[in-house]
Amino acid sequence: MIKATDIYAATHDGLDIILYYYPQAEGCVDNKKKFKRRPDEDDASACIKRFQDCYKVTDFGDTATAMSPIDICMTEENLRFNEAIARLAARYNVTDELKRSVNKPDIRKRPATADEKEGSRFFELEERFTPDQLKIMGPRVKQEHVDALHWHVARSISYVKNREVITKYSTPTYPIFMRECTIDKPEPGKPSVFYKIYEPLNPDKQWRFSYTPEGAKPKQYINGMAELRAAYRKFNADEEAEFRRTAKEDEVYKEKKLPEAFICSGERDSMCLRSLGYHPLWFNSETYRVTAEEIKEIYKYVERLYNIPDIDSTGIRKGRELALRFLDIHTVWLPSWLTGYRDQRGKHRKDFRDFVELRPDYRDFQNLLQLAMPARFWDSQWSERSKKTTYSINIAHLHYFLTLNGFYTLHDDNSDTVRYIHIRDSIVRQIKAKDITSFLRQFTVDRFLPVDIRNLILDSPRTSESSLSLLDEIRLDFTSYTPTGQYFFFPDCCWLVTKDGIERHEGMLPDGRSVWESNVIGHKVKVLPPMFEIKRMQDAEGCDRFDIDVKEHQSCFFRYLINTSRIYWRKELEYAWEDKGADEADRYRAEHKFDIAGPLLTADEVAEQKLNLVNKIYAIGYNLHRYKSPSRAWALFAMDNKIGEEDQCNGRSGKSFLFKAFRFFMRTVSLSGRNPKLMDNPHVYDQVDQHTDFILVDDCDRYLSTSLFYDNITSGMTVNPKYNRSFFIEFEDSPKFGFTTNFVPRDFDASTNARLLYMVFSDYYHEKTPENDYLETRTIRDDFGRNLMTATDYTDDDWNQDINFFAQCLQFYLSMAGCGVKVQPPMDNIIKRKYKSDMGGSFEDWAYGYFAQEGDNLNRLIVRKEAYEAFVDFAKVSKAYWTMQRFTKALKGFTEICPYVAEMNPASMQNASGRLMRKDKDGKTQDMIYLRTTDKVLTADDFNPKEEDDGGVPF
Repeated sequence: MIKATDIYAATHDGLDIILYYYPQAEGCVDNKKKFKRRPDEDDASACIKRFQDCYKVTDFGDTATAMSPIDICMTEENLRFNEAIARLAARYNVTDELKRSVNKPDIRKRPATADEKEGSRFFELEERFTPDQLKIMGPRVKQEHVDALHWHVARSISYVKNREVITKYSTPTYPIFMRECTIDKPEPGKPSVFYKIYEPLNPDKQWRFSYTPEGAKPKQYINGMAELRAAYRKFNADEEAEFRRTAKEDEVYKEKKLPEAFICSGERDSMCLRSLGYHPLWFNSETYRVTAEEIKEIYKYVERLYNIPDIDSTGIRKGRELALRFLDIHTVWLPSWLTGYRDQRGKHRKDFRDFVELRPDYRDFQNLLQLAMPARFWDSQWSERSKKTTYSINIAHLHYFLTLNGFYTLHDDNSDTVRYIHIRDSIVRQIKAKDITSFLRQFTVDRFLPVDIRNLILDSPRTSESSLSLLDEIRLDFTSYTPTGQYFFFPDCCWLVTKDGIERHEGMLPDGRSVWESNVIGHKVKVLPPMFEIKRMQDAEGCDRFDIDVKEHQSCFFRYLINTSRIYWRKELEYAWEDKGADEADRYRAEHKFDIAGPLLTADEVAEQKLNLVNKIYAIGYNLHRYKSPSRAWALFAMDNKIGEEDQCNGRSGKSFLFKAFRFFMRTVSLSGRNPKLMDNPHVYDQVDQHTDFILVDDCDRYLSTSLFYDNITSGMTVNPKYNRSFFIEFEDSPKFGFTTNFVPRDFDASTNARLLYMVFSDYYHEKTPENDYLETRTIRDDFGRNLMTATDYTDDDWNQDINFFAQCLQFYLSMAGCGVKVQPPMDNIIKRKYKSDMGGSFEDWAYGYFAQEGDNLNRLIVRKEAYEAFVDFAKVSKAYWTMQRFTKALKGFTEICPYVAEMNPASMQNASGRLMRKDKDGKTQDMIYLRTTDKVLTADDFNPKEEDDGGVPF
């Protein structure tokens, strides 16, 4: 047992505790300086002084009494002494754990005598418990209480094995207790008494209990039942004797029941209950299933039966099961604050003994009894007048019954609307009030309850929506991630994916987490071997390079992803076979149907395709990790690799299929990006709440600017739902974003690049039209002969393969996240598309003519305004639409895309402001343009004197 001195020894004689509550007193130790215990005090009146066992605080402005560190904890946190001991022990990691070197019996051996049979067991008992032994059983337990339940201290227990007597002796640090258990109706040939051996300080918990003689314990046995029967008989004997003393001769005594009995969860809980003056019952294991006959017998002796379950996950589950099997049992739920304390072994407190240890006062237990309720939600009353039983709904019991069955309202700071939920094994489903009424109606049918009760469900105001809205409100933790891992949820288990692999957890979710039913992946899964191996390297310039080795696998999704990354598929599958036989071509295509590294490609081409694939794997993993890091606040941006003409929309490349697959793993809200004024809608995020994981803006219009989403990507977001008040979702809880488009981004500036994680899709999947040169239409279904990730076309094994692939994508991302790596795809074609988009067809035609390779406008200074006027005249466009700024932007795009132009406005020709300024033929300073060709080397003749922006003096 942890004592105050143990805590002081771990806290520098309590000084750490004092400074925890009064940090302002740090400069007042071991001197005569005073400090203020409260900031609003006028004068400093408290001082710290070292006493014999610890430091203490004396406040002369208050009681002027020296307060120990534990007194201070009790005062500042409004705790009782035992609670303060537990709180401080947990805070400063003070434990009194069982140790094999200390908590062990005295074991001795000797040869067996002739009359000591092989396998026999015998023991010696002490007359009384010592005070320390009584404390082990419970803080209030006395000798009279252990006697009442027939507990003894074993001086020794011996057994004969291999003709040797092995004797185990009790010690002060290893007591051995034995309980004499009476069997009411023993089987023929079996004894009427057996002994339960209890070694409470055995470090191996599974070996704390045993029984003797072997085989004497019945399969169905309730501890304390014999004592309850005896108490019942004694109670009635006493009552009858009192009755006979005053009753008339012809009066018949009617037996009475005891007021109550309690089902406890173990030996020490039952002893604590007995020490409070009640009759305990307890089972031999948590898996014991009490029968209806046993419960019926208990009710022969008592008016009311209580159950006090533990409040760990197993205890709560078992407590609910018992309450719903036997509706009249009153369950005493221990307060939730109990789990906030730790026992002397450092574990969370959970049982009745823990409660009594912290709150030993009899009135504290009486307060708990006031809150105990049965699950039976109707009251019945016999009317002598009508000779009928009338029924009524007990609203408190009804709501308790519903919570036992998992019905609650969800606490939501962001909405005034009541959200009804149903919880089953940590899986949460949103429901309506009428679903609760339907459940109640079906319950009355399943239990064959009278029609009057069924009518109450239908017409009583106590089952109306206004009444149900007052159901217990619950706060749930839906956190599905850690900074280094992510949970995937399945019907019978969950996976924790980290950079090191996939860890399977059976049954209940860890750490009391909950999950929305929509986030439970409804398939049976098993962990599969790796489907790929990615290596990260660095080239001579220190840039990251990646290589991927695709291993044997059966994931259709992975195969689809490979083909969306084959940007040189036409070279490999079409152009290379133009002059060869069809059979040979078909054979190659079949053999390399899902090959990222086809043998007909160059090493550079293979490397580019592999980087495309690695980028997609990385991006999938990033999006699956619900944790949001400010340093990795990105949105996925998927686009096509194919370069088309101005305004040409390619599409049909499989982008949306990838993004819509995320809905199987997370709560997704989809928005149509076809509307360029999407963000003008004040209720655009109407479907979003704090439980939304991902927002997909699909098929974005070329004029829908991603800059409108920047704040939502890198910070929190404000949601303005219709018919409800707006609310703010913090960055850590806000959803991630993804965009798909058939167009290139309008901006490739640093701000955009910092917020987007690009994904590039080849045109392997495409649509043949009269406007393009494709030989056929190819869809995802064509490659597989079925639709992917559908209920009709997919088997459990197909799902398992794809789910494992997604989990392995996440594992790869997590392995890179700690390295500060952002895997972007090859962007050459995208950049070219961007420049062509900036130019437009008419500008490109003009530029190739105006700056023709054989013309006179290259490698010389040209007045920018004159070139601009020439373009406007050529294209017949409005200057309001084609501004000088747009013209300059298009000109830069032409410079980048034109094969014979090296650069525009060489840096060596610019002034300090980065502009190329020269005097024209009229002596007026103008903005100039200069396009240098790839074969031109600048000389002094190319330089006219540089002038400042204001036409200043030449250099």
